[in-house]
Amino acid sequence: MTSVFFLIAAAMTVVALVFVLVPLLRQGRRTGPSRTMFALALGVALVLPLAVAGIYALVGTPAALRGVDAQATMPRSIDDAVAALRAHLAQEPDDQAGWMLLGQTGTALHNPSMAREAYDHVLQLAPNNADAMVGWAEADSMLRQDHLIEGRGRELLLRAVQLQPDSQRGLWLLGISDFQQGHYADAHATWRLLQPQLEPGSAVAQAVAKQIAVAAARAASAPAPATSTPVDQATR
Repeated sequence: MTSVFFLIAAAMTVVALVFVLVPLLRQGRRTGPSRTMFALALGVALVLPLAVAGIYALVGTPAALRGVDAQATMPRSIDDAVAALRAHLAQEPDDQAGWMLLGQTGTALHNPSMAREAYDHVLQLAPNNADAMVGWAEADSMLRQDHLIEGRGRELLLRAVQLQPDSQRGLWLLGISDFQQGHYADAHATWRLLQPQLEPGSAVAQAVAKQIAVAAARAASAPAPATSTPVDQATR
């Protein structure tokens, strides 16, 4: 069963990297930081193996312990694995880890509807789960045609980075939200908090550095806020 599991894990990772990660990076280059789903691309390579391992732990190992034929019970595809996880959650609806896993899987498989639904369940069970807050905001932005991060999504991100100041995805998404609203100085400051957490010289660090430079340039060229003249103040 172990060999089957690793084959499935490898296949799922390849599927994600080829069909999810690469297109997302290309989309980010085309549309720019105001609409990019680069945050998802940053997390795919890490999230998916964890999701595979989690599904294996939930639906693979128990069957083996009960002496059930592993070949007959082991999920044969990504859809089968997700279906097995959903079946588990139908029986154990208070399984916070299970819902979190479903959310991570939905994110990795570029299924924001699945992800947002799952993170909603997590937040009902654990309102202060910072990872679920970030996941919900990310999924919600992907479901929107304009990809804006506002409303509940932004509120959740603000809470998430307060609870977990080193949340890389949280800081990245919050910076995107700032940038989308034209708050370039805030985006610059937020991404500067993210920068030290990245591996120096890595592709991700270089990409974030470019966005920081863009935000700094936009902030420098933005018109200064209007100030009231003495006459204006006197007439108020």
